[in-house]
Amino acid sequence: MNSKTDTVLLLRIDRDVSTHTSHPRHLHPPLDLKYIQAAVHQITGQSVPFMDGWLHAWSPSQLTEKILPLRPQMVVIKAATWCIDEAVFVGKRLRGEGITTIAVGQHVSHVSKLDHRGWKEAFDIPVPGEPEEEVPLLIKRLLEGESVRLLAPYYFDRMEKNKPFLVQEPDQMPKPCFDEKEFSDYAFPFPIPGNVAHKWGYVLTSWGCPRKCRHCSEVVRKTTGTILRTRNPVRVADEIASLLQAGADAICFEDDSLFCNRRHFLNICEEIIRRGLHFPWISHARPDELDEERIAAAAKAGAVLLKVGVESGASNIIETIGKSASGEVWLDKVEKGFALLQQYNVGSVALFMVGIPHETEADVEKSIALAKKIKPDYIQIQIFCTYPDSSFFDQLEAPLYPEGLYHYLRPAWSPSRIPPDKLPLLQSRFYNSFYLRPEYVIRHIRQFWRFYTNIPNIIRIMNWINLMRRNLFAPLKL
Repeated sequence: MNSKTDTVLLLRIDRDVSTHTSHPRHLHPPLDLKYIQAAVHQITGQSVPFMDGWLHAWSPSQLTEKILPLRPQMVVIKAATWCIDEAVFVGKRLRGEGITTIAVGQHVSHVSKLDHRGWKEAFDIPVPGEPEEEVPLLIKRLLEGESVRLLAPYYFDRMEKNKPFLVQEPDQMPKPCFDEKEFSDYAFPFPIPGNVAHKWGYVLTSWGCPRKCRHCSEVVRKTTGTILRTRNPVRVADEIASLLQAGADAICFEDDSLFCNRRHFLNICEEIIRRGLHFPWISHARPDELDEERIAAAAKAGAVLLKVGVESGASNIIETIGKSASGEVWLDKVEKGFALLQQYNVGSVALFMVGIPHETEADVEKSIALAKKIKPDYIQIQIFCTYPDSSFFDQLEAPLYPEGLYHYLRPAWSPSRIPPDKLPLLQSRFYNSFYLRPEYVIRHIRQFWRFYTNIPNIIRIMNWINLMRRNLFAPLKL
């Protein structure tokens, strides 16, 4: 093999989902790979290329044809359940050319629970869990001459025994770097309250989530562990300031739940305010974290939109998925939390699911009624997926696991009491009954008209409407 121009290449694989679903996606950067990129650059002094299949509809063959001319020594590959076949194809091709393949992300935990044909032949080393600290150390050992053959058994053993790596010293990791194009590539796709934001930076302030929701998967998580590990708020503010100086005009906090630890969250808000940093930001939150103290602090620190996991309007379903011991208490906190968001002029996205275990069509109607009552700026409806790394996987008597499962596609099987082929129709009904109300349309235009004065935004929205019209907003017969 010729001399290598780059020692390490980072790759996130994803099939061209737009050909399989008409649901718009918020394309966020893989911060774990960006941390690895910064750390490996420190180790090698070389550029560390990153290729993102979320941004480009590259086929597996196209991906390999783009990678091979770069002649990397190692490729770190991140993938998820719905694109494991693509990951296997690319991994095998690269290994066949003598390139060391390192697997990270949810496909590692998927295979630890449910073997996938050809996967172990495609990857030299799997790194389960949070790879930000471990992968740079692994790469350093390989560059110093340690053998892949001797190192691999340790990592495969950890994968098979479900012993994920966890970030232990988040304040010691180098700051990930973004260029101006990446700020635009990962822009939040919908209007937000206030001035229009075009360039988005992304920040993690903590790793881990102590909540134990039974449906949770690394597919929707940004970190892995259940023990919360927080960063110093001063370092968080330093990173935000660097992103703003580099060209970002808005920030997305990627924590699984930024509001989880009250003191940590309030300290971050205080540091932002103390420094006089002015920028709009969005984050995830849970309804039971939306008390007045935290919402008031968030609003003062620049929060413009929160993605809130409501999940269902049926109390029994909330208890089924382990969101709360009392579904009635949860729903009460949902209503109070969204009322406070409106009081403090913080926008919201209410996140729901359909097809939850034991759910009925009547339960979905309760969710639709709740969405109308709490009046979020947006709703997002996933179709429940039992990913192999979720705690539900071992408890539900599912048939042979279907290939290509994805939480916006019609499933081949559902643990709910709703026929699988009816779930996309219920999803469509949910969207129709919320977004197509004159009351909502008028409120949305009054609040977000500035967004639609920008030609690229108009083109993007029209493309989405065209896609969604053929599916999500299609005429329904229920």
